[in-house]
Amino acid sequence: MRLAWAVFAAQIGIGLIMAAVFGVMNGSDAAIAALFGALVAALPGLWMALWLLPRRRQVDASKMARAFYMGEFGKLGLTAGLFLGAALLFGQHFLEVLVTYVACLVCYWLALILTR
Repeated sequence: MRLAWAVFAAQIGIGLIMAAVFGVMNGSDAAIAALFGALVAALPGLWMALWLLPRRRQVDASKMARAFYMGEFGKLGLTAGLFLGAALLFGQHFLEVLVTYVACLVCYWLALILTR
């Protein structure tokens, strides 16, 4: 669970950096859009971790598979809903949302590299 919280914190940190960059370049609306992009990346991943990791001690494979699928469907639904909200709220600054989202996804690769 520590790794999940570390990835979440790193994604929020990258989001803050990207918000500062976009804020200097394009103003406060772009900074807020970038922060929302970080939330679009971070919240679904945290949802999946909170849904799945406490269940890892279950030895029944069918229960673990069900938990994985339910967590993944929730993650996909949350991501789609947050992107829809981003499009409605930040249509003028959607590029900032997307760029920050992609930058925050790099944290998964960094976590994989640094922990293996």
